[in-house]
Amino acid sequence: MEPTHISDLPTSVLFDFASGAFEPFLQYTQRKVSDLHEMFADQQAVAEILKNGDRLVYDIRYHPFRTSNSDMSLGVTRIQPGTIGGEYHMTKGHYHEREDQPEIYFCVHGTGYLLMETRDGQFQAAPWKPGAITHIPGMWAHRVVNTGSDELFFVASYHLAAGHIYAPVVERGFAQIVVEQNGQPVFLPNPRRV
Repeated sequence: MEPTHISDLPTSVLFDFASGAFEPFLQYTQRKVSDLHEMFADQQAVAEILKNGDRLVYDIRYHPFRTSNSDMSLGVTRIQPGTIGGEYHMTKGHYHEREDQPEIYFCVHGTGYLLMETRDGQFQAAPWKPGAITHIPGMWAHRVVNTGSDELFFVASYHLAAGHIYAPVVERGFAQIVVEQNGQPVFLPNPRRV
């Protein structure tokens, strides 16, 4: 994330509950299939999508807040509905660099799951619908999966000092993947771990 200026003044943003957007934001990131190609189990399906053009999986708006003695960040992620090789669209997922730094996620719109896993293999999947607020301890990797037919968007709040580590998730994924079978989400063992 880009460096931000320091301000000791209270700051507000305006969140649109209908669209999942907020203003002002200081950074906007799109994640397309090409950015997440390693995350999905069915690499042939990924290649087929990329051959016919890239598509948006999710986007994130950020607003970091730095004061002379603290930092916080606000992020809003909007995950598009859809599947790749039957596996639902999802965020990349990450651990925190600092295990003493948790994160709060608030599901505003849509349905899905919040996947969480520790480095020693404890796995949890929290069902998500509007109104679900989850505290994620700093030692748990986390990823959101959209299993609905509409956008899923959520608000995240965390300290910038937490940092993000993506490599273990890129290399191994989570213990389970979420796929569509007969129109319903089903959890399967991650084939990359077998």
